[in-house]
Amino acid sequence: MNIKSFIDQFSLISNLPREQQFVLLEKARDDACLQLKFLNFSTIALLIRIIFITVIVGGSSLVFGFSAALTLFTLLLSLLFSRVAITEINTHLMLKSLRKILAEDKLA
Repeated sequence: MNIKSFIDQFSLISNLPREQQFVLLEKARDDACLQLKFLNFSTIALLIRIIFITVIVGGSSLVFGFSAALTLFTLLLSLLFSRVAITEINTHLMLKSLRKILAEDKLA
């Protein structure tokens, strides 16, 4: 996962220097991976893509029939929707861990 894409994204740390944001985001990523145990961000992304492709492409094939153009269109659509879902899930997990890291830093 690219941590640089999360710099200046969270209002909790956007006022900090970029180097400090990067350090906090690395800690948050490590914390999120520890909480997920056997899952990590790339595994979640793969599972989400498989689920979206299976449901959308399979569902449209069952409902509308097997057409090459329709299958290609629904495949592209499912990849687009899965990308949005993956981004939202990653952002949620990072924000949750970031809040935890910031709370621990304030207590220390």
